[in-house]
Formats: sequence, structure tokens, C-alpha cells
Amino acid sequence: MRPTLTEIEFLDALTDLLLQKGIGDLTIGDLAARLRCSRRRLYGIAQSKEQIFCVAVSHYFRRVLEKGDALVRGQQDITVAIADYLDVGVQAGAQLSAPFIRDLEKSRRARASFDAYQEARAVRLSELIDQGVRAGVFVPCHGLLVSEAILGTALRIRRAAFLDRAGLTMDEAFQEFYRVLLGGLLIKTPTASAGEHTGRPAGRAAKSGSASRRRRSAAAEVDDALLAAWNRNS
Repeated sequence: MRPTLTEIEFLDALTDLLLQKGIGDLTIGDLAARLRCSRRRLYGIAQSKEQIFCVAVSHYFRRVLEKGDALVRGQQDITVAIADYLDVGVQAGAQLSAPFIRDLEKSRRARASFDAYQEARAVRLSELIDQGVRAGVFVPCHGLLVSEAILGTALRIRRAAFLDRAGLTMDEAFQEFYRVLLGGLLIKTPTASAGEHTGRPAGRAAKSGSASRRRRSAAAEVDDALLAAWNRNS
């Protein structure tokens, strides 16, 4: 017999399903069948499938924010803290499917959750930058301005079309970005590069790109929607 999921485990499972499938093409019956639960349990979350979707959207982005905060909490090396915080956002964006993004953009409440998430990430990143300035690690700069530039750039360089043109994997592109970014912010260049901090190489590397090409259409749709949402908040 399958063990009964706790409320948080059930919400996690529901959220993971909707991240892949969205809500538009699913009925409450479909959700119940896929999650092997009763309709009553789903209606215990919200009274309609659109409302259920909004709850899942809010849960996902709250989960990402909490993960980012947990990673940087107590981290003494501010360059590692910022790279880790950015990595969380990159990986979170990679989990979003085209159906999920389409349904998110159709819902005012879901869009509000997404916009609040992006704003919270920008504010938290600006706090980390200001912390580095106060500690004498970073050059004097305006934390919120720099955070907006970083997050906006991150949305563009994760695009499949750019990665194919540059001949980089997403991981390689961000490691190069972190290296240049942190090298410019640091007052004194540390012995170890940003790539060495995270244990991954920084810089270009050849790649076949075949997997990226197979997913290019859906990935481009997600990327365009993320950029549109970013511009909506600008």
C-alpha cells in the first residue's frame, strides 16, 4: 500500500506535476489520477483547478526563495554566497515548462506571485552586494542597481539560442559570467577564481548542442516569457 503523503509532501508532488504539465489541459480528475489521490484532497487545497494552480505557483517560488536564503545564511565568503544564490535561480528557471509558463501568464494571481518572487530575489541579491561593500570586499556600488543588471543578464544568457551560438553549456556560461562579475566587484582579486570557488571550470568549452536543439522550441518559449515578465517589472 502506498504511504499517505503529508500535506507538504502532497503539495510538493502537485507542484512538481504542474511545473511540467501546467494546468490548462488537465482536469481535476486528471490531477487526482496522476497523484493517486481523491478529488476531495485536491479541493482541500482550493476550490477550482485555477486556484489550485495558483497555490502551487506560490508554493514553488516560496520554496526557491527559502532554498536560496538557506544556502547563503552563514556563508562567510560573500562571492560564494552570491554565486550560490544565483545558481538557485538558474536551476529554478530550468524547471519551468512552456505549459506552466503559458498558464502562469494567463492568471493575474499567478503572475503576481511570480513578480513578487522576482522582486524578492532582486532585493535579497542587492542586500548581499551591499554586505560585500560594507565588508570592504566589493568596490563601492549601488546594490539594487547591480542586482537588477545581474538578474536581467542571467535571464538572457540562459537562452538556448545564445548558448548554441556561444558554444557553451548553461553551467559554463554562468561560471564565466560569475568570474567576470565577481572579478569586477572585488577590490582585490582572490587567489581562487569564481569557478574555483564552486569547483566547476569557468570559460568556454565545446559541446554538441544536440539535446538543446531538441528542446529549443519549448525552451525559447519559456525564455521569452521569463524576459517578458522581467520587462513587466522594470
